[in-house]
Amino acid sequence: MKTHVLIVEDEAALYERLRRALVKQNFSVDQYTKSYDDAIERITKERPDVVLLDINLEGKKDGIDLGETLNKQYQIPFIYVTSLDDDITFSKGLHTNHENYLVKTKPRLNIEDITRAINTVIHKNKNDRNDFKKGIIGLVGYLDEIKNMGKDTISRVKINYEDILYFSTKPFRNQNDEFEAVEKNYCWFMTRSGEYYFLRESLSSLSRKLPYHFIRINESYIINISNEVNVARINGSRIKVEKTEFFISATYKKEVNKRLEHFYG
Repeated sequence: MKTHVLIVEDEAALYERLRRALVKQNFSVDQYTKSYDDAIERITKERPDVVLLDINLEGKKDGIDLGETLNKQYQIPFIYVTSLDDDITFSKGLHTNHENYLVKTKPRLNIEDITRAINTVIHKNKNDRNDFKKGIIGLVGYLDEIKNMGKDTISRVKINYEDILYFSTKPFRNQNDEFEAVEKNYCWFMTRSGEYYFLRESLSSLSRKLPYHFIRINESYIINISNEVNVARINGSRIKVEKTEFFISATYKKEVNKRLEHFYG
């Protein structure tokens, strides 16, 4: 699988130069992205392996702002590629936990330096880079059992995103056929085959990592609205995925409508 690179750069000519050079080096490169908001939209549609990040961007938020978000919310490695070579900007960048800081004008942008920096990042993160690419690792068993097991004894199964219907923090039905509450920072997900698995992650954290066709609809559910599952909008506040109906809260309704428009017009 090719390493996927997102270039966040407000100069179209420089983006194109970087894109062509990286494609020749067998990288996959996302579309032209020139602002903080554009970058967040691209990340939610396809999570990159690494981001090349200019500091001067279009809009109110700059590359330092985006770097903080990439580090704290998305945990996506990034490399600053900027014309700013002053100590103050460099110091600000250090606080965002970047992987590297490359200056465009020393004396010119060196593509070889960039490809080496990207490959260094990928090598360092190679054990984790595919965790959220095609699917997710589900924990097998019941929650009490999972909590009491060591990490080396927990059974794990890789589930493709296309096979997942929804993620939830609602009570689940345990081995005694009783509903059991999900503890904080855990959730479970239901597959198309009717099996469910646990995940040691909150919905808030998970929603920032999942592909664009997964959308949070209320405090307890994230659902799959891709074309690969049967999705039906019942009215303004309810939606059906396969045979299950869900309530859309007012907090998430605007974004749900936006995603539905994207996939279904």
